[in-house]
Parts: sequence; structure tokens; C-alpha cells
Amino acid sequence: LVFFGLSNQLVVSFKEENTVAFKHLFLKGYSGTDEDDYSCSIYTQQDAYDSIFYVINQYRNLKNISLGTLGYEHEESGLKICKQQYKRGKMLPSNDTLNIDVSTET
Repeated sequence: LVFFGLSNQLVVSFKEENTVAFKHLFLKGYSGTDEDDYSCSIYTQQDAYDSIFYVINQYRNLKNISLGTLGYEHEESGLKICKQQYKRGKMLPSNDTLNIDVSTET
């Protein structure tokens, strides 16, 4: 039971420390303090694009900026971003209803 507890504690510590490291590496403007587990606020479409491009640039420079053994395995494989959304949707603010075509496009 003691060995299991120690092993489990090491796994939890590893996960928590890596999560903090990845937040510092990939979240634009991350201050090191989380409020309710939210570390980033996005208010505009431009903020969203800036955050995405920041992640892409940090990922490209990962081998140059990380202290540890973080990196991707093959040079030709890179970051892949997939976006899936409903084809059409309309919100009626007057009565807070949504009219959504449930078919999606990727």
C-alpha cells in the first residue's frame, strides 16, 4: 500500500508540474495564477487568433526554448489544428432561442 501511494504521488506530481510548464509555454500572457482553473481570457475574435498563433509559434520553437526534453519527434510532422462547426446557426436575442442546423463541417 505504501509503494502504491508513493508511486501514485509521483505520477500526480509529474502531471501537475508538466501542466504548469505547458501553461507557461503555450498560454499567451499566463501569469502563473489560475482563477477557478481558468488561465486565459479571450474577449474578441482577434484575441482568439492571437492566442492560436502564439501556440503555433511556441510549438515551432519548442526545441529552442524548453529546458527539458520537450519536443516533437519528426521535423515534417507538425501541429495540426482541426475546426468543426455547425453549418448554420442563428440566435434570436429577443427570446433567447437558437436555431441550429445540426449538420457539421470540418
